Amino acid sequence: MFRCLWTLMVFHGVCVQSLLPLVIPEGINDKSCVKICSSNIYCQGELLDDIQSCRLFGDSKTFVDMKLKKNETDILEAYAVLKSQTGTPVPRNKMLDFIASNFEECKLLEWIPSDFKENPLIVDTVQDSSYKSFVKSVNQLWKTLAKKVSDDVYKNPELYSAIYLPNGFFIAGDRFNEIYYWDSYWIIKGALICGMQDTVKGIIENFIYMVQKYGCVLNGGRIYYSGRSQPPFLLQMVDAYYKFTHDSNFVLDNLECLEQEVKFWLTKRCITVEKDGQYYTLARYNTRTCGPRPESYYEDKNLAQPLNTLLDKNDLYARIKSAAESGMDFSTKHFNNNGSNTGTLINTDPQNFFYVELNSILQSNCEILSKFFFMKGDQLKADKYNLYGTRFQRGIDNLLWNEEEGIWLDYDITTKKSRNYFYGTNFVPLFTGSYLKDKSDYYGDRAIQYLIKNKIINDNLKLNCVFCVPTSLYESSQQWDYPNCWPPLQSMLIFGLDSTTSEKAKMCAFNLADAWIKTNYAGFQKTGYMFEKYSAISFGTSGDGGEYKPQKGFGWTNGVVFEIFNRWGNELKC
Repeated sequence: MFRCLWTLMVFHGVCVQSLLPLVIPEGINDKSCVKICSSNIYCQGELLDDIQSCRLFGDSKTFVDMKLKKNETDILEAYAVLKSQTGTPVPRNKMLDFIASNFEECKLLEWIPSDFKENPLIVDTVQDSSYKSFVKSVNQLWKTLAKKVSDDVYKNPELYSAIYLPNGFFIAGDRFNEIYYWDSYWIIKGALICGMQDTVKGIIENFIYMVQKYGCVLNGGRIYYSGRSQPPFLLQMVDAYYKFTHDSNFVLDNLECLEQEVKFWLTKRCITVEKDGQYYTLARYNTRTCGPRPESYYEDKNLAQPLNTLLDKNDLYARIKSAAESGMDFSTKHFNNNGSNTGTLINTDPQNFFYVELNSILQSNCEILSKFFFMKGDQLKADKYNLYGTRFQRGIDNLLWNEEEGIWLDYDITTKKSRNYFYGTNFVPLFTGSYLKDKSDYYGDRAIQYLIKNKIINDNLKLNCVFCVPTSLYESSQQWDYPNCWPPLQSMLIFGLDSTTSEKAKMCAFNLADAWIKTNYAGFQKTGYMFEKYSAISFGTSGDGGEYKPQKGFGWTNGVVFEIFNRWGNELKC
C-alpha cells in the first residue's frame, strides 16, 4: 500500500512545493522480494544451488559467467536425468563432467579503441621524468582493459549471462569481465583526458542502452545484476563528457533516457521520513530480489545458514545485495548492531540508512538534469528537477550535516540520529557541491578540522602515519574498511577539497594527491600492476580482505591517476 503526500518545503527562507506527489511506502521494513531474472540457471534454481553449494569453483562468479552450450530447457532436463541416476548429491566428478558437457568459458572480445593515442597530450603536462614514464605506461593499460561483447550475445541472448552492449568499453580488471557502473565514471574521466572522446561516447551509449532495456543502469553487464544498480553516476558521466566536448546534441538526443534513470532513483529508492515535525525525502540503497547473489552464491548461502525461515534468509540476501548496490561491498558502514556499526556481515542493513554519498550524487544529478532541460528550452522540467535538487539539499542540510562534528554523516532512519563514524564517503558533498556555495570556505575548513581530529592528517595538512586516506577507521576484515584505500573515495575527497575556496583545503588536496600518486607509482614499479585498492599502512601494496582476492588492472585506479596528473602534472615530483 502507498499513500501520496504533497509537501511544502522551506529552503533557505523560500517556500517551494513539490511538482509531483511523493510516493511513500507505508513502512521501511518491507520484506517482499522478486526474482532476479527469469533464468533458472543464472539467477536461481536447483542446478545453480547444487553447483554453487558444492563449491566446484573457488570463485562463485566463475560458473555464472559461463556460456550455455545448449538451451536452458535441455540442460535442466539433462540434469534431472543425471540426478535420477546418481541420487542426491550428484558426485563431484559427475557434476564436473556435466558442466564440461553443457557449459563453456565465455570471454569478451579483445578490442582496441579507434581513438586510442600512444602519446596523449597528458604526457606533455607531466614534468617529472619518472612520472612521465609512469603515465605513458598507465596509458598502455587501456589496451589490456578494452573489450567488446560478441555479436552472438545479441543473436542468442538466452545462452549467456552477459548483457549485449553495442559499443566497446573498458573493464575494471581481472575477475570483473564485464562493464561496471560506478567504476566507469573514473574510467571515463581518464579516457577523456587521454583523448578518447569517441570511446567515452560509446561507453555512455552502452549505459543508455541498459536504461532503455532495464529501466536503470545495472550494477554491471550481467543479467544476474538485474534489480540492482550502483551509485548513480550516469548524469555525472554525461556532464563530464559534455564539459569536455561541448557536444550538446548528444545530451539533448538522450535527455529522455537520462530523465528515466533519475526517475528510477526518485520512485524506487526514495522514502520520506519525519523528524521534529518536519518531513524529508532522501534515498537509500534497497535491492529487493530473492535469493543469494548468483556471483557470490556460496558465500551468501553460507552466511544465511543460521537463519530459520526463507523469509529471514531472503531479507538477509536483500540487505546484502543492497550493500552491493552501494558499490562498497562490504563495510562496517552497512552494519546495524542495535544502532552501532559493530557486528559481522549478518548485521548488514543499508536499507535503514540514508547515506551521504548517495543523496549528494542524486542532488547533483537533479541539478545537472535541470541544466540540460534548460539547454533544451524546457523550463517546466528545468524547474521541476531544480526543485527535486532543492528537496535533496534540504535533507542533506537537516539530516546529514552534523554541525558538532563539522562534517556530513550517514543517518539512521530508525533511531533518527547521525551515525558518527569516519568514512571516506562523509566528504562527498564537497565533490558534488551539495552545500551553500557562499559557505564553501567554511565547509572546506571544517573538513580539514575533521581530518585532523580523526588523525588522518597533521597540522601541516599532510598524512599522519598512513600512506593514503583509509576508507574507514575500523578493522573488520571487510575490504571497504581500514586499512584499505579506494581510488573513487580518494578522488572525491581530493577534488572535493580542491573545489572549495578554502586555502587549507586546497593545500591538503595537493598533499593527498601527491601521496596517492606516490603509493600508486611505488606499487607499479615493484609489480608492473595497478591495483583495485591500496593499503594505508604498507607503501605501494594492494589492499586486502573481503570475499575475493585482490584484483589488478585497474580501470578506476588508472582514471584517478590521469585526473590527478591533469590537475597537478607540472607540480608533482617523484
